[in-house]
Amino acid sequence: MAKNDGRNRATNVRIDGMTPEQQKQMTDHIMDGKRKIAPDARLTIVEGSQHQLSSGHVKQLDSADE
Repeated sequence: MAKNDGRNRATNVRIDGMTPEQQKQMTDHIMDGKRKIAPDARLTIVEGSQHQLSSGHVKQLDSADE
């Protein structure tokens, strides 16, 4: 996959207020959808409690690509 082949889009999503089982199901669906829709795309999922995952974690993920 070449860097300049038009694959320059990203989506950051935060979903909170779930039970552990809902979180597992959501993660499974996200992973399955990614495999079906964009098999060559990179996927990063960070899971934890609402208190562990502040908005600062999204900034840390974004800066990892720079």
